[in-house]
Amino acid sequence: MGTTKSFYLIDGSSYIYRAFYAIGRLSNSRGMPTQAVYGFAQMLLKVIREKKPDHVCVVFDAPGPNFRHEMYEAYKATRQKMPEDLGMQIPYIKELVKYHGIPQMEQEGYEADDLIATLAHWGKEQGFEVVIVSGDKDLHQLVEDPLVWQWDPQKDRVFREEQVKEKFGVSPRQMGDYLALVGDSSDNVPGVKGVGDKSAQKLLQQWESLDGLYTHVDEVSPPSLRNKLLENRENAYLSRKLVAFREDAPVARNLEEFAPSDPLMPELFKLYEELEFRGLLDTLRQEWGDIPAVPAGGGEKAAVRNDRIIRSQGELQSLVEELRQQEHFSVDLETTSRDAMQARLVGVALSCKDHQACYIPVGHKGKGSGEQLPDTQVLQALEPLLGSEKPGKIGQNIKYEWVVFKRHGTDLNGIAFDTMVASYLLDPGKHSHSLDRISAEHLGEKMISYEDVTGKGKGQVNFADVEVDPAAEYACEDAEITWRLVPVLKGKLMEKGFETLYESLELPLIEVLARMEYDGILVDARKLESLSVDFEKALDREAGIIYELAKEEFNIQSPKQLASILFDKLGLREVKKTKTGPSTDVSVLEELAGEHPIVEHILHHRTLSKLKGTYADALIKLVHPETGRIHTSYNQTVTATGRLSSSDPNLQNIPVRSEEGRKIREAFIAPSGSVLLSADYSQIELRILAHYSQDEHLLEAFEAGDDVHRRTAAEMFNIPPLEVTPEMRRQAKMINFGIIYGMGAFGLARRLGISNKLAKASIDRYFERYSGVKKFIQSAVAAARDQGYCETLLGRKRTIPELQSRNFTVRQQGERLAINTPIQGTAADLIKKAMIDIHGILQKKGLKTKMLLQVHDELVFEVPGEELETIRQWVREAMEGVWPLSVPLVVDMGWGENWTLAHS
Repeated sequence: MGTTKSFYLIDGSSYIYRAFYAIGRLSNSRGMPTQAVYGFAQMLLKVIREKKPDHVCVVFDAPGPNFRHEMYEAYKATRQKMPEDLGMQIPYIKELVKYHGIPQMEQEGYEADDLIATLAHWGKEQGFEVVIVSGDKDLHQLVEDPLVWQWDPQKDRVFREEQVKEKFGVSPRQMGDYLALVGDSSDNVPGVKGVGDKSAQKLLQQWESLDGLYTHVDEVSPPSLRNKLLENRENAYLSRKLVAFREDAPVARNLEEFAPSDPLMPELFKLYEELEFRGLLDTLRQEWGDIPAVPAGGGEKAAVRNDRIIRSQGELQSLVEELRQQEHFSVDLETTSRDAMQARLVGVALSCKDHQACYIPVGHKGKGSGEQLPDTQVLQALEPLLGSEKPGKIGQNIKYEWVVFKRHGTDLNGIAFDTMVASYLLDPGKHSHSLDRISAEHLGEKMISYEDVTGKGKGQVNFADVEVDPAAEYACEDAEITWRLVPVLKGKLMEKGFETLYESLELPLIEVLARMEYDGILVDARKLESLSVDFEKALDREAGIIYELAKEEFNIQSPKQLASILFDKLGLREVKKTKTGPSTDVSVLEELAGEHPIVEHILHHRTLSKLKGTYADALIKLVHPETGRIHTSYNQTVTATGRLSSSDPNLQNIPVRSEEGRKIREAFIAPSGSVLLSADYSQIELRILAHYSQDEHLLEAFEAGDDVHRRTAAEMFNIPPLEVTPEMRRQAKMINFGIIYGMGAFGLARRLGISNKLAKASIDRYFERYSGVKKFIQSAVAAARDQGYCETLLGRKRTIPELQSRNFTVRQQGERLAINTPIQGTAADLIKKAMIDIHGILQKKGLKTKMLLQVHDELVFEVPGEELETIRQWVREAMEGVWPLSVPLVVDMGWGENWTLAHS
C-alpha cells in the first residue's frame, strides 16, 4: 500500500449470515445462540489485526423495504424470513462493532451494497486505497478502479480486475450485465431464464455489454438462445437495474467519521464474558491486559506483597506457631496434576495477612531449586493445624486441597470459606469462577497465570519443573489473593441475603463431595472389557443389517454418505438442511423412524457406538490403578440452577432405561460383604410444583399416594383411572414434566409426535383441570420480571435478564427459566441438604457406610451387610424429612451387588 491511506468497508450484513451458517450451533450456558456473533468477531479481529486500517466502516442493511422493492415487488420475495436464532444476535454484533471502536452505518431505504458503493466512490476520489471486505460477487462491480479491491477474509482471497476475469470470464465493468443475464436466485433477481454462467460469459465476451448484446440479438445463435433473450428482454433490463448500485446514498463524508477509535475495553470484556467467548477473551487479554477495573483501596495501586520461601525446619516451626495464633488462614497447593487423585505435592502456599504469604517447596526438580524440606516432614508439622477445626481453612476450590491432602495421609478439617463457591452463589449464571476472574472483578487486580510460569502448548512444563522463585511468586499470589477476597465476598453474600444458604448448604457440602470423590466407586474392569467386545459384535450385526437394507456398504458414521443413502437412494424426505446438505442428526432420524426400517437400525447403531466409546472403553481407562475405583469429580459451581454435575467421567448421562445402559451400570459394584444401596426421590420436581402451586388436584393425588401421571391422564381425558391406556399415561407424563420445563405446544407436539393443534388442546385441557398450576406459572413469570430474578425455597437466586429482552424468543426462554429454576433449583437444594444431613449421621455414628454417588435425584451408598437395615432407615428418614412441603416426599430404595440391581 505504500504511503496511501487505506479505507476498509466491511459488508456487515453479508458476514452476519455467513457466520451464522458457517459455524455449527453455538450458545452460551443460558442457551442463547452465539455463533453469528462469534464468527463476526473473528472476522472483525482479523481485519483489525492483520490490515490495521487507517479508516474503516462496517455497513449493515437497514430493516424494511428499499427502492428496489418499488421497481420490482418480488425482489427478495423468495428469501426465507431471518431465523429467530440469528435475529436475536444482531444487536450483540452491533454492540461488538461499537465496543471495538469501529464506525458503523446503515441507511433506511438503501442496502448495505449501496452504502459501500457510495463510500467506495468517495474514498477513491480522496485518493484512498479502498478495500471492500466481503465475499459477495455483486460487489465485484466496484473493483474496476485500481484503487478499489475486494478481500474475503474468510477464504483469504483477493479480487482485483484480474481475479474477477479469471473466475467469471468477464471484467468488473461487465459484472452488472453478467448478473442481469444469469439472475440471482437468492435475491429473486429474474435474469434471462435458461442463460447460465457459460452462456453469459460468451455473450458478453462477444458483444461486451447488455446493450451491445440486444443491439445484435438477431445475430445470436443458436436460435433457442436467441429466443430466450428476446422473450426475457424486459427481465434482463429489470435485473440490471436491480443489481446496479446507487452511489448517491445520503451518507456522511467526513473523514473523521471513519477513523477507528480506542476500544471500550470494560464494555467489550463484559460483552465477551456474557457471550462466554473464552478463546477471544484470552486473545484480548494478551493484547490489552485484563479487564480494566478500579484497584482495591479507593483506586490506589495495590500494595507490594511480602513473600517468604520456607526452606528450613526452624522457619517451618515458626510459621506453624504463627498460624496457630490465627482465626483463619488460606491454603493453596501446587502439585504435579490437576487430577487430585493423581497429584503429587510440589509446594504449599499459606497466607494469613494482607499482602503477605509464604511458600514451602517440597517437590521441585530443577537444578536451581535449592534446599527443600521433605513433604512428609512438612505435612507432619502442619498436620495438627490442618486436622483441627481451628484455625479455619480458606481456599479457592478447596475441595481439591482436601483430596490431595487425604491422598498424602493428612486430614483437612475446619473448612471456613471457599472463594470459588462464594463467587458462584453470587452469580450462578457466570461461566467461569476462576481465581483470576474473581480477583479482577472484586479486587480489580490482574494475576499471574499458570501459563506464565509453566509455559504453553508443547513447551509447557510440569509445575515440579518450574524454578522455586517464580513458583513461589505465583503460589503466594494465589494464597494471598484468596485470603484478601474473603471479607469482600462475605460482605456481598450478606448484602444479597446469601449468607445463610452459603454457610448452611454450599460450604458444608464441600467436604461431603470431597469425601465422595476420594472414596470413588468400585468397578469391575473385566465386565467393562467384556461389554466392549459385546458392543463391537452388536455394532457389526447392526452394520450388516443396515448394509443389507441399503443394498451396499458405506461409512455409517459419515453424515455425507448416510445422507446419500437415505435421501438419494432410498428417497426419504429431507427434514432439515445444513450448509453441507440434508441433516442426518438424531432429531431427523427420530422423525423418519417409521418411514423405513433402516432408520431404526441406524439409531441403534449410533446408541451402541456411543455406549462403547463413551462408557465401556472410556471407563476402563478411568479406573484408578491403585484403588480399582472410578473417582468422578463433582462440580459445585457449574449449573445455574444449583444442581451438581459430574465429570471425568460424567456419571449422570449413563442411560437408565435401555438394556445396554443397565449393563454398563452392572459394572459398578460393591466389594465383597457389602451392597450398593440406591435411594431415589420419587417425582420430587412434581411434588415441589404441587407445593408451589397449591393446586388442589395435585395435592390430593400426592397425599393419596396415587400414580400422578395416571391420575392426570384420567382427569384430562375425563375417564376412570382404570381406563387410562399406556399412551394416555405417556402423554400425561410428558405434559406433567413439560410444564416444569416451560414446554409449549410446539415442543410437546415434537415429543409426542402429534400435531401442534392437538398438543395445544392437550395443554389447554391440562390447565383447565390444574388451574392452580396455571396461576403459579403466571405469578412466577410476573414476579421474576418485576424482581429481575427467581428464587428457590431455600433462598437461592438466579437473575433472568432475558425477561427484559425485546426479542420474543429470548423472552420466552426467560419465562421458561422463571418457571423451571425455582422447581429444579429447590430439588437441587433439597438433595444437597439431605447429603449433608446423611454425611453428618455417618460421621457421628462412626459407620463404615460410604456415600459414593449423586446422580440427578438419586444417592448411591456402599453399605456393609451388617449396616444395611440401619442405613436404610436413617437414609429414608433424612431424605423424606429434609424439608417441610405441602405434600410428602417419597424415596424409592433398592440394593444389590451392583448399581443395576440396586436401582431395579
